[in-house]
Amino acid sequence: MLRYGDGDLLEAQVDTRDISLHGLFLETTARLPLKMPCIVELNLTGTTSKMEVIAQGVVQRHESDGMAVAFTQLDPDSFLHILNLVKLHEAE
Repeated sequence: MLRYGDGDLLEAQVDTRDISLHGLFLETTARLPLKMPCIVELNLTGTTSKMEVIAQGVVQRHESDGMAVAFTQLDPDSFLHILNLVKLHEAE
């Protein structure tokens, strides 16, 4: 989910192509304006676990298959979830 503006909500089941401590790319046909501040609420599910990431961000760029959101603030739990996810994929 992306919360933006005066309580507007963009809720969709989308795939993330890239995720890092700096931001993520959402594969979606929806587009928010560039530089639009937003709150990202992302539920990551695996075979045995579920993680929730909450971050403040800003729409950084558009591409034909989606949009990138740069994180401006991560809560501590979300930071650790993403850090562990990144480390896991570096080891592959």
